[in-house]
Amino acid sequence: MTSSAYRPGFRFVRCRGFTLLEVMIAVAVLGIAMMALLALDHQDLQGVIRARELTQASMLAQNLMTQAELDRYPDLGTTSGTFNKVFPGQFSNFQWQQTVTESGIFPDLRKVTVVVLFGPGFSRRFALSELLHNPLPPQDLITPGRGQAIPPASP
Repeated sequence: MTSSAYRPGFRFVRCRGFTLLEVMIAVAVLGIAMMALLALDHQDLQGVIRARELTQASMLAQNLMTQAELDRYPDLGTTSGTFNKVFPGQFSNFQWQQTVTESGIFPDLRKVTVVVLFGPGFSRRFALSELLHNPLPPQDLITPGRGQAIPPASP
């Protein structure tokens, strides 16, 4: 921090200041601290991007599930596609797959599963499942000509 200088004809004079080595070390420490702050900022930004993509995927999955609910009792099978038809040019990095299966519990229930794939290489996924009930009464309980349901006979 201090250095002494001898000048002929003068007394010893002490100069106050930092040496070049001290300044270089201080700059290196500040540089490392700034790099750590930039890394934290990058991680925060990546978290915000992932949260936005997940929110969009959940919104798109809910949109597909609403369409399945409006269909009331969708056909069995698997369908898939992109969102370009419904939202042209907006969600090009999202794909969907809808699977409709029997519930295995009741014959008039179907399980609808919507999966939205997104992210790099479509490696991330958001899944949504729901059971949908057949709004029509079973055909074996309808009396011909009347259209009214007859309760099944009890044993």
